[in-house]
Amino acid sequence: MNIFSYFRPVIVATLSPVWGNSIAAGPLAAFRDVNRLVVVSLPQGRAAEKVAAAWFLHRVKIDERDLKIIDASEGAQRVATGVRLSPEQIIALRQQFKLAAGELRPVFILVGKDGGEKARQDGTLDLENWFALIDQMPTRRQEIQNQRKKSD
Repeated sequence: MNIFSYFRPVIVATLSPVWGNSIAAGPLAAFRDVNRLVVVSLPQGRAAEKVAAAWFLHRVKIDERDLKIIDASEGAQRVATGVRLSPEQIIALRQQFKLAAGELRPVFILVGKDGGEKARQDGTLDLENWFALIDQMPTRRQEIQNQRKKSD
């Protein structure tokens, strides 16, 4: 994996307002077929610290599964390690995933490389549960097989 492929989603998400509609429709189009996503919507408070700690603790497993965190919280960015989209993209993302305004509990949505919602958690982020779910997905199984072939 070269350095451009690691930063590509961040670059595209940053430049997409400039490019307008030249990128496929939807705020997550830049990540399709590249990353699995955890879309988060956090209320104000300490929830962001817990998410950041969980993300740091599981860094290796997260990288193995091509996971990125997308901060779709209302207002200011709450997850420092998360990709922050433009305000327009956040509105579209919140509508797409039916995230209510003024939520009192954190919401976490697992999005597959195909762009579809795979799972949703309210309250506490359980990454281990999602790692097991991801590892059962056909795309992930193919990735594991390809990694084994490269190491042989």
